Amino acid sequence: MRERLESHAQQELLAPLRPNESALTPLFQTNIDEGMLREIAEADHGWKADECFALLRPMLDAGVVAADDFNLREVLELIRVSEPGDPEWSPGGHGQRGHWMRLFACTALVRFAPTRRDLFSGECNTVAQLTSSAIILGKPVARATASLLAWRFLAFPGADEDAPFVALAILLLSTHLEDQEDRGQWLKELGKWVEDEEARARNAVSPWRSSMPHWDKWLLGLTLFTQREAVWRTLAQRILVQPERPPPPEACEALQLLGALVAGI
Repeated sequence: MRERLESHAQQELLAPLRPNESALTPLFQTNIDEGMLREIAEADHGWKADECFALLRPMLDAGVVAADDFNLREVLELIRVSEPGDPEWSPGGHGQRGHWMRLFACTALVRFAPTRRDLFSGECNTVAQLTSSAIILGKPVARATASLLAWRFLAFPGADEDAPFVALAILLLSTHLEDQEDRGQWLKELGKWVEDEEARARNAVSPWRSSMPHWDKWLLGLTLFTQREAVWRTLAQRILVQPERPPPPEACEALQLLGALVAGI
């Protein structure tokens, strides 16, 4: 069974991302307005909307994590599954406005998890939506999201099956952002780290999982939460297998091979 990197080695590997729990806060303060926050709070047919809004407000104004609350988690999860590209989708916003709302909701869920580990599983869906919206909203947002996820992995990598998805999201964002030749070795090391996390998780999850029909799928077969499988495949295809700009030559082949594993090609 592969062991996870020692804490110091993890910190060194992720240090270029400047791990920071609050990396997205200034961007949210610039791009999220009160109407968007109110719409998030009202996502559950308006149930407990005022209470949810009161918890969301300091998260936006001061970047603090709200007290855990069942109704707040419910509205955040409803916005998490929103599809801003679908004009008929509700609840949730549309276009860039919708992606900012979804990014905010996913970020809150990612930040809640370390303090309430018993309540958060299937985070692969949250991280997929977070990563997708971050890339759509532009490189400054993608860079801040990578910083957030680096903090999150160091603070709490997640349940056994979730940790490699967080690692993959970090790799996807980093590859999307970095194309300088001197970053090739680092990207290659990130790819190897993702492979090691997948192997470790595969050995750590319950033995009965090996009888699941999709167990043979690399990484995606580890989880029962498969609602965003297509998002992961699309991201891997676009960023690792057939990127608009090739990554540094030193990492190119390794990243393409890993991307092909995720994309199932």
